[in-house]
Amino acid sequence: MELIGRIDSTNAGEWENRIKNNLPESGDYELDCTQLSYISSAGIRILISVYKVLKGRNSELIMKDVSPAVKEVLDLTGVADFLKFI
Repeated sequence: MELIGRIDSTNAGEWENRIKNNLPESGDYELDCTQLSYISSAGIRILISVYKVLKGRNSELIMKDVSPAVKEVLDLTGVADFLKFI
């Protein structure tokens, strides 16, 4: 799934629905972050929630083409420690 623009408190609910509605029944889940310019704590909460679902299935949440700015936020919050980046 492709993430575009910003994920913040104004649109987190919408993004959460999109992301969770596209979760595969099994296997890893890839989020294409090529066009993701910003993620707030609301977006990070979504990633953690999806990560927990996938971990329960022995699958991974894969973040593809994350910008340095978004990666820095994920690093600073500790979320990067349990995500896979390609």
